[in-house]
Amino acid sequence: PPAPQPTTIASVLAQRLRDSRDDLVRRWLERIAARVALTPNRVFPTDELLNHVPLLIDGIAAYLERPEQEIDADVPVVAKAMELGALRHSQGFDAYEILKEHEILGSIVVSFLGEDIDELGKGVAPSELLSSWQRVAHAMELIRQATMTHFLRLSNERVKERENLLRRFNRMVSHELKNRVGAIRGAASLLPEPWLQPAEREQFHRIVIQNSAGLQHVLENLESLSRIDVEARQGRNVLLPQA
Repeated sequence: PPAPQPTTIASVLAQRLRDSRDDLVRRWLERIAARVALTPNRVFPTDELLNHVPLLIDGIAAYLERPEQEIDADVPVVAKAMELGALRHSQGFDAYEILKEHEILGSIVVSFLGEDIDELGKGVAPSELLSSWQRVAHAMELIRQATMTHFLRLSNERVKERENLLRRFNRMVSHELKNRVGAIRGAASLLPEPWLQPAEREQFHRIVIQNSAGLQHVLENLESLSRIDVEARQGRNVLLPQA
């Protein structure tokens, strides 16, 4: 497609975004770090990941300039948004924190562009201003969807993995309990028999005692696991000033 005319408000705003993207990144990073229990160096732990945000802003600027080029899976900015979702998943963010993170980015971009529109929008048709604003909002939404979709897919995969582990664990525990209970019942049912020799009776008695102790050990382990799960779910990270 032909290059956009430099006199359009959309192309001017797009260039302003590109020129100020480092400042926008800094603002975003500061506001995220103020909300989560991560140091700024861990919010984007490598320079490569930190470069995601300028690329996201470039994607918004490109869509603002050329709305006919849709933001879809083939556009690099979508891949970067998905990688951001993967990063947040590995860092233990929840869905609300990611949505809030994008809300912060959106408010920073909108606030920044709002100042420019006040300065540059005089004499520009209201329909052109509204169209530019809609493009920015649409680009932000598409980026947010790409991040959240990938984050939720990874979360679902982790849930399925944990469900499979839990099923295997349940089968193992069930097998152990059945074996212990079966041994106890079998030995206990033979103890009253009058034909048992003393040595045999002592052997069955030991079977009851050993398997009872083993059963008690399994139950204690299950109780310990349940306490760990409750304590983990009750724990939460807080910011140092709040603490």
